[in-house]
Order: sequence, then structure tokens, then C-alpha cells
Amino acid sequence: MSAMDVDQDSTPNDAAHPDWFREPTRRELKIGAGLFTGFGVFFVLMFWVEKDWGFRWVLLGLGMVSIVRGLWHLIDVIRKGKEQ
Repeated sequence: MSAMDVDQDSTPNDAAHPDWFREPTRRELKIGAGLFTGFGVFFVLMFWVEKDWGFRWVLLGLGMVSIVRGLWHLIDVIRKGKEQ
């Protein structure tokens, strides 16, 4: 059974329906910013606790990427507030 067999009746326009994927709300962006930043701080703090050399640097990298992504969500919250 292939992917083509499963969805034979749908048209290309069905896949592009605008209600399926909407822009996130300000509340959802704030939740995302808090989660990403919180996990980022957790990973950076784990960097100080972990003694294994290789895994320690993975934690620091994950922490920095998460913090940057959280700040990006926060910037989107500010932009969305100015649009309204």
C-alpha cells in the first residue's frame, strides 16, 4: 500500500486549505518562548553539572539553540503586538 492509495479522493486544493495551518496566536508564541527559554536555561545549567566532556558540550549547544529560538518567539510576540 503506497501513499497514493491512501488518499486517492483528495484534490491538490484540499492539501492547501488555509484553515489547516494558521499563524500562531500571541498566546501560543508566548508559551513557545517560555518553553524554549526555560529548556535552554535548563540545558545550560546541566552543562555545569555534567562532567562527561563530550556530552557536556552537546548540552551547552542545545541550551544556546533553545535560548535563541525562545528569543525569536519573543520577537514574534512583539511584532504581532505592533500589527494589531
